[in-house]
Amino acid sequence: MIAHISAIQKIRLRVVLPLLLLLVVSSIDRVNISFAALQMNAELALTHNEYGLAISAFFLGYLFFQFPSIALLKRYGARKWIFGSVLLWGVFAVGMVFVRGTTSLYILRFLLGLAEAGFAPGVVYLCSVWMPKRYRAAAIGSTMLAIPISVIVGGPFSGWLMSHHVMALSVSGWRWMFLMEGVLTIVFAVLALKVVCNGPHDARWLSAAEKQWLHEQHALDATVANHGLASMRAVFLSARIWAAACLYFVLIAGAYGILFWLPQVIRQMSNVTIFETGVISALPWVGIGLGMYFNARHSDRTGERYKHVIVPSLLCSLCLALATLTNHQLLALALLVVAGMGLGGAQSVFWTIPTNFLTKEVAGQGIAAISLCGNLGGLFGPFALGLILQASGSFRLPAYVMAALLAAGALLAVYVRNGETSIATGIDESPAVSVPVET
Repeated sequence: MIAHISAIQKIRLRVVLPLLLLLVVSSIDRVNISFAALQMNAELALTHNEYGLAISAFFLGYLFFQFPSIALLKRYGARKWIFGSVLLWGVFAVGMVFVRGTTSLYILRFLLGLAEAGFAPGVVYLCSVWMPKRYRAAAIGSTMLAIPISVIVGGPFSGWLMSHHVMALSVSGWRWMFLMEGVLTIVFAVLALKVVCNGPHDARWLSAAEKQWLHEQHALDATVANHGLASMRAVFLSARIWAAACLYFVLIAGAYGILFWLPQVIRQMSNVTIFETGVISALPWVGIGLGMYFNARHSDRTGERYKHVIVPSLLCSLCLALATLTNHQLLALALLVVAGMGLGGAQSVFWTIPTNFLTKEVAGQGIAAISLCGNLGGLFGPFALGLILQASGSFRLPAYVMAALLAAGALLAVYVRNGETSIATGIDESPAVSVPVET
């Protein structure tokens, strides 16, 4: 029992926490373009379409290299893979300082996506290497807080850097921000090289008893019989898996729609400084973080999953639509915070659903496939919103589109739930196994 408690506590501190911090840095370097846009778009004369395409360029690289990145992780181990990945995206983040037009902007965003590709799925894989199954979901779930943390911290930080750039060097505020945050990333890469271990066998901070307990737990997990979709062919032919992938697409598109366009919405709504914009933009992400934490905990206590995705998705959809109908700025901001709570709540419980359909033999590939499809929301969502904004000239229509998408996501969750109900009644011959999530 002592080895059990101490091993889990050490892994949370020595493995999960550093991975969370690296994901926060990754998210900051990914989304700081949304704050740079407040100055960069005017300086480079970017249209809404061109800005949306720059965002999508990241996801093109991110999707293109995701599976090769995971293969490199397995071949070279966590320590070298994390160092190389973080160092590379730090270099490309610094490279944003030298952007002079759309071509260089698109290329650097693509390369940044290439460097970050596979990092989030790699974190899921590393959590499975370290954590026994009964603690794994809590570890993975805690890393999902990286994006709201990065916006809550990174928004004001980015706004502060842009407002306190070095005038004597004739460096624009947005370029100064990319430089400082990119250098910070490179520092984290060097620190990761000293902190990261390849696995429990490589951890000097684990005692022999703790290593033995972890070995026994992983061996026990490996002997547990799983039932469900046991081949990749069955996975790709499963309507429920594709519905779940479409649901994840909706959740990702909604998140990145808010993430990349919200600073410009706030700046258009009110006469505030860049720093104040960064602070206000962080508020809906406070809501997302709260939604993730409390909705996941309530889902764990009740054991119910689907309503904890459906209801928050509908809440987000309703509040996004209502926020565009009011002229009261504080009320609109409050509605955006509540919408964020709904979106975060749905995201936090989502991954408990597809694990019902995947056996351990295909779980890694199936989760990667759903993740790949879902992240298409990051590729097409911001670009599509840019096209709609360009055509309409108002942020109202894009908000309605996002609201409609989230409502459609709730319907997809209902469809997936009905598919699981058919399993219980014997219609489907692939019985599912529920994997609990601890938060």
